[in-house]
Formats: sequence, structure tokens, C-alpha cells
Amino acid sequence: MGKDNVVPINGKKKNKYMPLLYVFFALVVIGIFMYQVFKINYDPVKTEIAIDKTVYNSIITNAFVARDETSIQANVTGTLVPLVEDGKRVANGDDVAVVFTDEAAAKIYNQLEEVKEDIAYFSSLQNKIGVQTSDIQSFDERIYNACEAYVMSVNNGAIENYSDKEDSVRDAVTSRQLSIGIEIDPSKKLSELNSQLASLEAQEGGYTKIKADNPGYYISDVDGYESAVDYDKILSITNEQVNSLLDGSTAPVTLDKTNYMGKLVDSFNWYIFCVLDYEKAAGIKLGGSLTVEFLGTAAERIKAEVVKINDTAGGKASIVLRCNLMNTKYATLRKEQVRLIFNEYTGFQVNNKAIREIDGQKGVFVLNGNIIKFKKINIDYSDSEYCICTTPVGESGYLKLYDEIVVEGTDLYDGKILG
Repeated sequence: MGKDNVVPINGKKKNKYMPLLYVFFALVVIGIFMYQVFKINYDPVKTEIAIDKTVYNSIITNAFVARDETSIQANVTGTLVPLVEDGKRVANGDDVAVVFTDEAAAKIYNQLEEVKEDIAYFSSLQNKIGVQTSDIQSFDERIYNACEAYVMSVNNGAIENYSDKEDSVRDAVTSRQLSIGIEIDPSKKLSELNSQLASLEAQEGGYTKIKADNPGYYISDVDGYESAVDYDKILSITNEQVNSLLDGSTAPVTLDKTNYMGKLVDSFNWYIFCVLDYEKAAGIKLGGSLTVEFLGTAAERIKAEVVKINDTAGGKASIVLRCNLMNTKYATLRKEQVRLIFNEYTGFQVNNKAIREIDGQKGVFVLNGNIIKFKKINIDYSDSEYCICTTPVGESGYLKLYDEIVVEGTDLYDGKILG
């Protein structure tokens, strides 16, 4: 009986510890699994890719634009339609606008201009008939470029360019068709257009053309600020005068715009007035240049020469910038918010945390596969977080575009192999 009693006792002991063994083995398996997951996802270093970046040392402020403007007084009344784009230079005696007595006259005039353009286009086609070429690729490239220019015009909202860009696409396609022998006979269309032209010319009338009485850049609108600044005394302008222009103390002259047919800008040079804090103004040099970006407008950035720096008053100083490039966008500028760019830096953006110094040479560690390499850097600009680095011409061993820069890691050295 003794033997019969022992067996059940041992069995009970085994049953008692089996759950604990199961838990232990389960924890071991889970631990191994978690270790493998950690090992797979563990990254011994943190990296950032070296990409091109442009940064500016700049300030945003308000500006007033002044030009040598002469208003064109009206001697007729009616609806003004400009014949030239704002900012386009015209000669003395050139037609710059048309004033219509009524809507019907304006409609006939516009139809006449469209018919004349079509006649010129189809006449040009006659000169191309019979001219063939095997160089189709050049025509395809011309079509592609014309379409791209049209799309860019649409995306930029340059409404005034739509018609010209559309004509370029049409002309490019037609030229390709003619070059491969497709028959196009414009004579019938020309006959119809000439008949239409004669009919419209018989109805023509009811308008007066406005001519430029001196050469200059034509601008179709007047805003009352044409005489706000004495152009001949611009370089004598004071802080008080500039402030008055910017804060509204110098108000525009109230004009009846029906009495004006636009204005002419006589001189090539036009000027930008700004007020800056003393600290910024102190870093500007007379005769130096700044880049001006007109915020909230379609005008492109422009280089401007510093031609006057007024003495500081109340912690601020006014400056005068001179420009000499004119186009449609610049012609309409007056009171604008601008960004003045003192310096521009372009290079590889590098996190300051990644910068090391070895034997007096600043550089960064980069990850090449699983090998750590040290590469030199040349710092052009830096702030509290990043710096902009460039590669000296003809030098080797420097950081390159798309290098994987090590930002965080321990026990790093050149040639280290990551496991």
C-alpha cells in the first residue's frame, strides 16, 4: 500500500508546477520575439538627406513706388480701350488708346482688329504652301514649347497673353501639317475675310485714337499719386516725407478718371521708398544692391540699387532704391508690401546637430550602406537649427547632394561598420 500511496503524491506535485513552467516558457518565447522585433527595427543612427535649400537674410516692410509720370489729359469722353500693354515703351505720336463714343463702335472696332489679324495669318500661310521638310522633330518641339507656354500663361493668370499663346499653338500645328504635305488652301478663307473687312470698314466710326505726345512707358490707369513725389528731387526726400507716403498722410489726389487717358512714364529709372529698423538699415551700404520681392503680386523679384539712406529718426531710417526694368507687372505697382533680401544662400541643408570637427576640419558623418564616412563641409550660412553648406570648386571629400547625413548616433568614427 505504501507504493500505491507514493505515486499519486508525486503526480500531484507535477500537476502543481506545470502551469508555472508553461508561463515561464511563454515569457521566454515572447522575450525572444520582442528582441527580434527590436533588433529588426532598431536603428543605431538617425539620418537626414542632404538636399538643396535656399535661405534669405531678409525683412518684410511696406514700400511706395514712384516714377516720372505725366498724365494724358482727355479731350474726348467715352470708353477707353488701351492699344498697348501697361509698361510697354511707345514713341512720340504712337497710338496708345482708343476712346469709343458708344458700345456699338467698340464692338465694330474689335471685330475689325480680329479680321485684320486673321487676314495676316492666312496670308502668311500662302507663303508656306509647297515648302516641305523631313525635319519633323523640330516642328514637334515647336508645338510642345508653344503648348507649354500656353499652359504656363494660364497657370500664372496672365490673361493678356492668352490670345498670343493660342495663336502660337495654332501656327505651330499648321506649320507641321504643311511641312509633311497636307494640303491647305487659305484662298477661300482670305476671300471671306476680305469681304468681311470691307463690310466692317463701311460701318467704322464713333471713336478717337489717343496718341503719345512724347516717348515713354504707357500705363492705362491713373491713381492720383502721379504728383505725390517731385521726381527731380527724389534723392532729397526726407524720413518724414517717406513716412507720409507709407502711412497714408499723403493722400492721392481725387481724380475724375474720365478726364484722363492714362499716363506716360518718361524716365527709365523708378524708385522704391521703404522704412527700416536702425539695425537693418545700418547693414545696408550706399551703392550696394538688394533684391526686392513684391508680396501679393505677380511681379517678379528685381535687383535694386541703394541710392539714399536717410539718418535714423526714432530708431528707424528710410531708404531709397532705384530700378530700371519695366514691364506690365512693375507698371502697376504703387503701395506694396515687399520683402527686402539682403543676402541669399543656396547649398546643402545640414542639421547643426550633425556637425563634427576632426583635426580642425568641420564636417559630418554620412551613412554609405552600413559604413560611416566623414565628409567635409564648407558653411556659408547658419542659424540656430541648420546651416547651408557648399562645395568648393575642384575640391573632393565634401558633402554631396542626397548624402545620408548622420544626425544622431553614439561612438561614431570614420570607417565604422554598423551591425
